[in-house]
Amino acid sequence: MVKKEDENMGRNDDQEFKQLGEEYDDDYIDSIPSRSQSRRANKSKKAIFRYPILNLLIIFFLLIPIVCLGVYLFVLNFGSNSEDKVTTENAQTETTTKPKEVNIASNEEKLKEAREKAAADAKAKEAADKKAALEKQQAEEAKKKEEEAQKAAAQKAEQDRIAAAKAEETRKQEAEAAAQKAEQDRLAAEARQKEEDEAAKAAAEAKASHTVVAGDTLYKIARQAYGNSNVAANVAKIKQANGITNDNVPIGTVLRIPQ
Repeated sequence: MVKKEDENMGRNDDQEFKQLGEEYDDDYIDSIPSRSQSRRANKSKKAIFRYPILNLLIIFFLLIPIVCLGVYLFVLNFGSNSEDKVTTENAQTETTTKPKEVNIASNEEKLKEAREKAAADAKAKEAADKKAALEKQQAEEAKKKEEEAQKAAAQKAEQDRIAAAKAEETRKQEAEAAAQKAEQDRLAAEARQKEEDEAAKAAAEAKASHTVVAGDTLYKIARQAYGNSNVAANVAKIKQANGITNDNVPIGTVLRIPQ
C-alpha cells in the first residue's frame, strides 16, 4: 500500500508541474507586445527625450512631494519604531525587572515572615519558659507548704499525744491520790466508827451495869438508867433481870441494866 501511495503522489506532482508550465506559457505569450504597441512605445520615448530639461524639471517637481512624503513617512516610522522600541525595551525591562522586584519582594516578605515567626517562636518559648518556671516555683512552694503543714500537723499530733499522755498520767495520779484519800478516809472512818462503836459499847456496857454504892436505891438506879418516865416499870425490869425480889440491894452489888 505504501508503494501505491507513492505512485499516486508522483502522478499528482507531474500533473501539477504540467499545469504550471501551461499557465507560464500563456502568461509569456500574453506578455509579448505586438508590433503596433512597439511603435507607439518608441514614439513616446522619442517625444520624451526631445525636451530633456523640461523633463528634468517635471521629474524634479514630481519628486519633491514624493521625497517630502518619503522623509515624513520615514521620520514618522522611525519615531514610531523608536517609541515602539523604547516601549518594548521598557516593557522588557519592566518585564525583566518585575520578576526580580517580585522575587526581591517575595524574598523580603519571606524573610520578614521568617523573622516574625522566629520572634513569635522566641516570644512563645520565653512565655512557655516563664510559665514553666512559674509553675515549677508554685509547685515547689505548694510542696514546701504541704511539707510544712505535714510537719506542723505531726508536731501538733506529737504535742497532743504528749499532752494527752500527761493528762492521762495526771488523771491516773489524781485517781490514785483520790483512791488513796478515799482509802484513808475509809480507814479513818472505820477507825472512828470502831472507836465510836467501842465507846458506845463501853458506854452501853457501862450503862448496862451498875455497881451499887451507898445511898443507891432501885428507884434511883432506874431513873439514872432509863429516865424519869415509867420508873416503876423500869424498877421491875431491873429486878427481873437480876432476880431481885426486895427493894433493898446491898452495897457493891453489880446490877445488870437491861436495854
